[in-house]
Amino acid sequence: MCDDSYELFRHAVVEQSADAWATIAARYRNLMISWAVRCQASHIVHERNEDLADRALARAWTALSPERFAAFPNTAALLAYLRVCVTTTVIDAARAQAAYDRMCVVEWEAVATPEQATIAQLGRAELWPLVRTLVTTEAEWVALVERFVLDLPPRTIHVRHPTLFADVSVVYTAIRNLCDRLRRDQDIRRFYNECRVT
Repeated sequence: MCDDSYELFRHAVVEQSADAWATIAARYRNLMISWAVRCQASHIVHERNEDLADRALARAWTALSPERFAAFPNTAALLAYLRVCVTTTVIDAARAQAAYDRMCVVEWEAVATPEQATIAQLGRAELWPLVRTLVTTEAEWVALVERFVLDLPPRTIHVRHPTLFADVSVVYTAIRNLCDRLRRDQDIRRFYNECRVT
């Protein structure tokens, strides 16, 4: 790296120049995105690599102080630090995602199951019209069919339909909203009770 890169970092950190930080962001963002892509934990994170890179730069901006700058003798050391920030950001995001996924699974498994048992019988033609009247969005319909008919996990549904579901939590929300509606609907309850009798 040329000397002007180190001087750029010095302006950003020591002189606390917002313009210098903006230049660093423009110059190194693509490199930071590529580091995020290559990080092993990134495959379970439901955030864009661009956003992870931006968060990592914000982490560096917060952590680097004029007093700490002396610990970085050259541009290579500064870039190595940026890479550590990217890796740490991805790992933190992966941990948060894993915790959220565990919480959603526990919450989903704790839901009362009459509607789940009913949906499991979606092959029965008389149930489809009842359920269809309660579906309010395309996202709910996709989540219903792919979760209960195809038995796909919410993460897979999200990957298959990124335009319908911004992240996996939207899949869980669609399923939960529909199940709440199914639980309250009298026709579905009547159908479920008839199935239990037969």
